[in-house]
Amino acid sequence: MIDRPLDLDAVQAFIHIAELGSFTHAADAMRTTQAAVSLKLKRLEERLGCRLVERTPRYVQLSAQGAAFLEHARELLAVHDRALAAFAGARQRLTIGISDHVAGPELPALIARMNAQDVFRRASLTP
Repeated sequence: MIDRPLDLDAVQAFIHIAELGSFTHAADAMRTTQAAVSLKLKRLEERLGCRLVERTPRYVQLSAQGAAFLEHARELLAVHDRALAAFAGARQRLTIGISDHVAGPELPALIARMNAQDVFRRASLTP
């Protein structure tokens, strides 16, 4: 049994590599660098104790273990997304009509502080 949880970002990187067949394309999809994706995969492989991807400078291919893990990885992220969605709720928007001449130049900073408060996390305030 594995005693530590998997890094979900590393699992996502693995899925992107598998689906896109490229570390560079996976990095683009994740809005990060190829080196970061490579490191995430390396740590995931170390965590699982097996090689998930066979790679050369010309190709990327799933290993037998990688192919077996792929569907489980997709299921893991799908369950994670459903769990988060259950608590996400609809964002609420609060609109306040006030002249910046009346409120003064501190209004944007005040709204930023309000957004940072737990009470206002679900409400989206904009200046």
